[in-house]
Amino acid sequence: MTITTICENRSPRAGLLGEHGLAVLLEAGGRRILFDTGAGATLQGNAGALGLDLGSIDAVFLSHGHYDHTGGLEQVLTMRGAAAVPVYGHPAIFGEKYISSGGQESRYIGMPRRRAELEALGAVFHLSRDPLTLGPGIRSTGEIPRNGGKEAPGPLFLLKEGGRLVEDPLHDDQALFVESSAGVIVLLGCAHAGLVETLDHILTLTGADRLHAVLGGTHLLHTPEERLTAVLTDLKRFDMGMIAPCHCTGLGASCALRRAYGKRYLEQQVGTIFQFPS
Repeated sequence: MTITTICENRSPRAGLLGEHGLAVLLEAGGRRILFDTGAGATLQGNAGALGLDLGSIDAVFLSHGHYDHTGGLEQVLTMRGAAAVPVYGHPAIFGEKYISSGGQESRYIGMPRRRAELEALGAVFHLSRDPLTLGPGIRSTGEIPRNGGKEAPGPLFLLKEGGRLVEDPLHDDQALFVESSAGVIVLLGCAHAGLVETLDHILTLTGADRLHAVLGGTHLLHTPEERLTAVLTDLKRFDMGMIAPCHCTGLGASCALRRAYGKRYLEQQVGTIFQFPS
């Protein structure tokens, strides 16, 4: 099993570009699944520099409907030519999503293209609130129970409904996980449903008592120190063999996770490749 990071905020070397976004290629069980597509500025160039043929992927999985995870979908469809491309996600990914921060005017952060435009390019959407199987041992979480919790404080995410902006519950947020011989491996987009809530849900779905690896965005960027300490305490019960946070994790939370996990903490940047037994 190979997991290659194509788009991420940081680039460690020349020839690879960073952007605020996330895209990861999962190759497992004979399947090649693109997990998110970045914001669209670096996907094609980075994939070429890494020697990855995105024209031969089997499917795309969208963790949620924000532009920094869906902006490259049009490029993927174009690379596939006339071939149909299965695209998995939650029914709410096409909501009109906005963000409000620091008293500034709200700005649109939803998917750059409408559903009909993407379908005209070959996208075949499989949208479900329930967990889906994408390949041998590869499943989506479906809609994640919130258990009364809220995501980390920070900018306000909004949804346009009936011509007015209301708070976006972000029900479209999902993760992907693989049940391998090494254990459960988790791919996170942004964990808007809550990092702990997401991982708890995956344990429920798998019946596992621990997680082998957790990779991706944790949305701990704006988490105050006191709350971050509580999250780190909660994470201990997942007994993770490794953690590789990126994208929306933030420097402060990344440093705290590095201190907590030591050698089990790994960097995830553009070009980072993880390999696990299948």
